[in-house]
Amino acid sequence: MRRIISLSLTAGLVCITLLVGFNDKNRVSFVSSVHAQEREDSAACSVATLKGSYGFFRTGATAVGPLAAVGIGTFDGTGAVGTARQTIRKNGVTTSDLFTDPPLEGPYEVEPDCAAKFLTPDGTVFAHAVIVDGGNEIFIISLSNGNSVYGVMKRISKLER
Repeated sequence: MRRIISLSLTAGLVCITLLVGFNDKNRVSFVSSVHAQEREDSAACSVATLKGSYGFFRTGATAVGPLAAVGIGTFDGTGAVGTARQTIRKNGVTTSDLFTDPPLEGPYEVEPDCAAKFLTPDGTVFAHAVIVDGGNEIFIISLSNGNSVYGVMKRISKLER
């Protein structure tokens, strides 16, 4: 008798689960709907979104062959100064060294939609970027003629002043 009651209860629970699991389009759904919620702090970007140090890699093709690079970039949070030290290898030859070459330096601009531009000291745009995850990550692409080079920057730390 206990076995029959136990089987009846189990069958009843399965039926209830199936009935409750049907959504408005008569499909079975065993997973609750999840709705993304927009975070208020990520609604807009500014130069202040980029503040701190970032590790990065770049890869792609140049006019002289394939490129691979790793480095460290820093942003001051004001748009005035972004720096990059990196080791670059083009076509298997090291052309820049992270540990011995001076850092490259220039301003940067950030739009409210999180699009960014990296500039040389004379104001020439040399790369475009998209800032994601509240500034914790940046997707970059080179605008240098003859290059098809892209990369990713990930925040190492925020600089506090």
